[in-house]
Amino acid sequence: MTMITMPAAPIPAKVEWNLPQPTQVNRSEITSRRRVTILSKAPRWTASVELPEIRGEANVRPWRAFFGKLNGRANSFRLIAVENDQHAIAQSVVVDGSGQQGFSLATRGWYPRLRLGEGCLVTVADQLLELTEPAIADATGRAVLNFVAYLRVPSIDGAAIETRRPFGVMSLATDDGKWIAGKNQRYSISFACEESF
Repeated sequence: MTMITMPAAPIPAKVEWNLPQPTQVNRSEITSRRRVTILSKAPRWTASVELPEIRGEANVRPWRAFFGKLNGRANSFRLIAVENDQHAIAQSVVVDGSGQQGFSLATRGWYPRLRLGEGCLVTVADQLLELTEPAIADATGRAVLNFVAYLRVPSIDGAAIETRRPFGVMSLATDDGKWIAGKNQRYSISFACEESF
């Protein structure tokens, strides 16, 4: 699988993100009570991307080439998951300790007392993760991240974490890379994608 660079312009007009949490529900025929099992390692991000109208064939060519390079669902790309920077301070946040897995991660390299609120996103080892609690750095620049999805890959000490402009590593949801050519060289492009790992 090759990582393909998504064209820089135009930026998407709309991205609809979804992180479905698969569950298994069993209901008793006698008591009607239910038992729910959360499949913690199964969630996978999906997104629907819609670009603004592109005018002129020269401006749509990078997108046509992008779809060609993706080879349907074979290759992947990085899709930025936030509209603006989540914080203004430049910092080098990294994993603090090898072998961590699960729903939390010890980190270091934060600007002291920086706060990243619940619902913010981070990227760890190319996995997009949503915080369930605020991450507040202590005076030494350490913070624990708690997130929704299970960290799939055991952490490596010192591995970089993207906190400012997190992204998801995605691939097309189908083998179609299509666009609509309208009158007077006006083009429309939209596509569905899913987390690729």
